[in-house]
Amino acid sequence: MLKVIREGAIERPWFYRTVMGFIAVVFIVTMGWWGFEQNKEDVVVSVGEERVLRDEYLRLLQNMSRFYKEMMPDGDKMPEDQLKQMVVDQLIDSRLWMQAAREMGVIVTANEVRESIMKVPAFQHNGKFDPEQYKRLLAQNRLTPELFETSQRADLMREKARLLVRESVAPTADELSDVQAMLAAQPTPSVPMQGGPSSDRGAQAVLMQKQQRALMAYLEALKARSKISVRRELM
Repeated sequence: MLKVIREGAIERPWFYRTVMGFIAVVFIVTMGWWGFEQNKEDVVVSVGEERVLRDEYLRLLQNMSRFYKEMMPDGDKMPEDQLKQMVVDQLIDSRLWMQAAREMGVIVTANEVRESIMKVPAFQHNGKFDPEQYKRLLAQNRLTPELFETSQRADLMREKARLLVRESVAPTADELSDVQAMLAAQPTPSVPMQGGPSSDRGAQAVLMQKQQRALMAYLEALKARSKISVRRELM
């Protein structure tokens, strides 16, 4: 894989422009999760046949805690119980979307994995992918390229599954008519707004809201049919 990455990448479809921010975040969050031996006594969350070990849970909890500490002003802290629940929810959602991706028959190619890795900012030097930096960062986090690429492939599979759900919905004629009626009733701004005609922006807003509702509904359906258990004494 490293040899392929060093040779450079061929530009991929627009799909990647929508997930690179996600991949950059996942890189930091998932670093070091792979390669641990499973111990049933350390299982914090079970999602069907999927298991989340306590080490993985604690690693994500630490990263999330550091993230919110940096983001919140004036030293405010998120309540610990709320943060722990957020971590558990994220772990459950991640497993459910992976199961959905498998059921949908989602496939991620080696080229797609390569492209996603090359666009991770942490692996770049002066705006270009640096193979030595890539290997060094992985080694610092007790990861091999093979293990990290496995995690990236899983991330891309989950995002593709979400993309399929989002693309399955579209605004209805009635919804678009409601948007046009609402915009027509609004006063014309003295300064034109950027981003295209207001009707286009309104339609896009309706689409985004509908896609978000579709994602939430799909995820809730996955939860309803899955056996999920959480050992809160290990949290």
